[in-house]
Amino acid sequence: MRNSDTIKALAVSIEEKDNQIRLLLAQQGNNEVQIAEYRQIVKELSDKLKLYESKYGTVFRPARKD
Repeated sequence: MRNSDTIKALAVSIEEKDNQIRLLLAQQGNNEVQIAEYRQIVKELSDKLKLYESKYGTVFRPARKD
């Protein structure tokens, strides 16, 4: 009966790992969506900054080196 207990323990361990993998894949998918949203925000802000700079001039200038 020890072999069947070992097999059951291994089956439970494999199932837990499968569940953990599913959870990590779901989190990865969520992260990819969030990154895509942030990229869109950065693009929109960059475009707005370019429009502002074309109208009013440079906003950010390099730091002076003394």
